[in-house]
Amino acid sequence: MKEHLWIASRRQRLSAMLHLPEGFKPGTPLLVLCHGFTGNKVGYNHLTLHLANFLEKAGYGVLRFDYIGSGDSDGDFATDTSVAGWQEDLTNVLQWVDGQEQFATSPVVLYGHSLGGLVVLTHEDQIERVVARIVFAPVTKPVANFRERIIGPELWQKSLRGEKIENFFDRGFTLYSQFVKGLATQDYDPISAASRLTTPLLIIHGTADVVVPLAGSQELYEQYQAPKEFVVTEFDHGATGKQAEFQQIIGRRLAGLLADAVPVAV
Repeated sequence: MKEHLWIASRRQRLSAMLHLPEGFKPGTPLLVLCHGFTGNKVGYNHLTLHLANFLEKAGYGVLRFDYIGSGDSDGDFATDTSVAGWQEDLTNVLQWVDGQEQFATSPVVLYGHSLGGLVVLTHEDQIERVVARIVFAPVTKPVANFRERIIGPELWQKSLRGEKIENFFDRGFTLYSQFVKGLATQDYDPISAASRLTTPLLIIHGTADVVVPLAGSQELYEQYQAPKEFVVTEFDHGATGKQAEFQQIIGRRLAGLLADAVPVAV
């Protein structure tokens, strides 16, 4: 069963889709899915939608959402996209979950793809609802990754000067300087942040990924101190042509992640 929701964030509305399996009952785990840069809650080649449908059929609850300025949410990508804004959006989504009686005893698992992985790794769980994390091709070196690969050195410098940039990474998007300036000044370090986490972590990364380097996930795995697993595959950045295999990797490991997790306090 799917239900569309609006969730308040940054004085605007996030568009979210809730998937509940047949026979949903209190205590059923809920996965919150975080998309990547220039993405949306449907996902790259429908990656997020297909994962949500797979998890729903497997008996899990799923909540996927668009950040402010992305997908069907309020706002504008060019002016509203920033890591700080995305972090605030995820916090507001989890506060919404925490306020729903039907999820009062549900353990929450965070999933993030690409830049969504950075948001998942740096999320400070002040309400203590998150019991495990899954990241697929996470951005772990945001300045280097965006400057050298995703935006490119020329547009990066242009944005640092406060100018609008367009058509980066073969995408027809426009972006003002708040995004690049935020990366350059805030020193986002998901590897360091994650090293302080105590929740079980599953990392998935493909050797054919030309967007986000595999080496960052390797370093993340080495420094992570809690229960962890690192699955290296032949996937590209969106598991193109291999989404069924991608889903099976997550499906086979979810029970173990939840078994290693600390139960939700009620």
